[in-house]
Amino acid sequence: GRGDDLRHWREEGIETWWKVYGRNKRSIVLDLKDPEELEKLKALVSQSDVLVENFVPGKMEEMELGVDVLQSLNPRLVIARVSGWGQTGPYAHKPGFGTLVEAMSGFAHLNGFPDREPALPPLAMADMYAGIYGAFGVLAALRNVEHGDGKGQVVDVALFESLYSTLASEAVKYKATGTANRRMGNQAINTAPRNIYACADGKFLALSASVQSMFENLAQAIGRPDLIDDRRFLTNEDRVIHCQELNKILADYFGQFSLEENLELMDEKGVTVAPVLSAADLLDHPYGVGRELFSEIPDAEMKNCPVPNPVPRLSRTPGKKPSAAPQLAEHQEEIMNLIQKNDAT
Repeated sequence: GRGDDLRHWREEGIETWWKVYGRNKRSIVLDLKDPEELEKLKALVSQSDVLVENFVPGKMEEMELGVDVLQSLNPRLVIARVSGWGQTGPYAHKPGFGTLVEAMSGFAHLNGFPDREPALPPLAMADMYAGIYGAFGVLAALRNVEHGDGKGQVVDVALFESLYSTLASEAVKYKATGTANRRMGNQAINTAPRNIYACADGKFLALSASVQSMFENLAQAIGRPDLIDDRRFLTNEDRVIHCQELNKILADYFGQFSLEENLELMDEKGVTVAPVLSAADLLDHPYGVGRELFSEIPDAEMKNCPVPNPVPRLSRTPGKKPSAAPQLAEHQEEIMNLIQKNDAT
C-alpha cells in the first residue's frame, strides 16, 4: 500500500515530485513474493516490449526473474536494468543513490566555490542523466529488435557512468598535464568570460561569451573596445588565466544598471546573456508561455497542476498532452483485464 517512494516526497502534504515524474503512467500493484502475483507479472512480460527495473543487481534473480527467465517468456523483450554502479564490477552489489554518484564521479569536486566545501546539486542530476541514457539505450535496442535480428537484450544503465561520461575530459586533462581542475564558482574551467553578475536592482545576469566574436561584441557593448587588444584578454586561454581581472571589469559595469537595462542593451548588441530565474518564474515568463513548456492538468489534489510537456518535440508525431500521475493501483482492473483478453486470443 505504499507505492513508489516519490509519492512520499511531499511539500505541505502534496506529492509534488510524483505529480511530475508519475505523469503519463498507469499504476498497478503486485506482490512479487506471492506466486500468483508473480505469474501476473510474467503474463505482462510475455506481452510487452520493454521491462525497466532498478533493484540492486541480483534481486531480480532472487525473485526468479533473471534475464534467462524473462527472455524465455519473451525473446524480443528489452530489459533496462538501472542501478547505482552497474550490473558488474566491484560495486555491483551495493545500493546506490544519485548523491553518492554525484560525490564520487568528480562532479562535486568541481562544483561550488574554491573557498568552500564541494557542493552537491540541488536536483536529482545523476538520476536524470541515467534516465536519458536509459531511454536512448532502450530505443537503440528496440531498433535492433525491429530491424536487426529480432532479439531483445539487456540495457545496463549505471547512474555513475551516466554522470561520469559528462566529466570524462577531466581525466584527459590530468593524464596530459598532471593537474586536475578545481572549483571555480560560476566561472567556467575552459572559457571566459562566463559568470553570473549582480545588477543594480539585486537581480542577477548570466553571461557566456566563450567564442572570440562574442567577447569582441561584449567589449564593444560595455564601451571598452580596448579590451579586445589587451594582452591579458587576447585569446580565450588568456582570458581564462586572467578571468578574475576580467570579471571585476564586467561586475563593475553590470552593477550600474538594473537587470532589464542590462538585458536590453546586451540583446541590442547581440551579446549572449540571460536572467537568473527560478523554475517557477517560467510559469508566466514569455519564454515559458511562448514555448508551451507546461500543461495544466487536474488531479486529485490540484485543479491546475503544471507539468512539463514532452521533450524533445517531434514534428510529425508529437507527444500527447500529459495525463495526471496515477493514484496507487488506479489501473489495476484495466490492465488485468487486458492480460486476460490477450491470453484468450
